[in-house]
Amino acid sequence: MKASNGTQQELRLAFGVHRAPVDAPAKVLRQIESEAMALAVSMKAGGHKLASVAAAIGKSEGYVSRMRKGLRPIPHRLVGPLCGATGSNLLRQYIDLQRALEGACEVTRLAEQLRAAA
Repeated sequence: MKASNGTQQELRLAFGVHRAPVDAPAKVLRQIESEAMALAVSMKAGGHKLASVAAAIGKSEGYVSRMRKGLRPIPHRLVGPLCGATGSNLLRQYIDLQRALEGACEVTRLAEQLRAAA
């Protein structure tokens, strides 16, 4: 962008990361124990400060800190924005993995009920 005095100025973007979040390696995903841990690892890996993530999702630093420490649950509506703010899909991947594992347990439970009824 050219300024009126003929010098070139850099145009800074207003909000955090501007590329799609990337998937974490399966090796990392297997070591995650909670949503809070997934958020903390994503922030640490990307070098993201609490203030920048909070600003990117429109929440207070205290609120993001409590989610990162596991003191507050991470609402489903914030998963996408948090992934975008950190540049990592680790949080979404962890949630999807937990849902898949719950589904597997449900299938096993129902199969056992069917066997017992037969």
